[in-house]
Amino acid sequence: MVVKVLAKPTFTVDQLTSSSEASKKFGELRKKAKQVPQYITENGTVDTVLLSYSLFEDIYDRLSRLEAEEEERTLLHRLERIERDPESAKSWKNVRRER
Repeated sequence: MVVKVLAKPTFTVDQLTSSSEASKKFGELRKKAKQVPQYITENGTVDTVLLSYSLFEDIYDRLSRLEAEEEERTLLHRLERIERDPESAKSWKNVRRER
């Protein structure tokens, strides 16, 4: 199985706002976030990301689908192993703890 590692998100300087500035211009940041995520910094390091609800829903839906697909792959793999070696069976509750 090949594991694809994603690169960290990239952003422009226009998307960066200090936390003190963000508190003063929150309404403006909310409007910008509907177009492109906004990154709020604390002591020069990105601390918080502000994004539109529709983008959040898209990310959440994709994550949910990927988790379900991974769970299904895990179950199928374990079922195949149990068919080959019935003594290797474990309860699903214990399997989930291992992850």
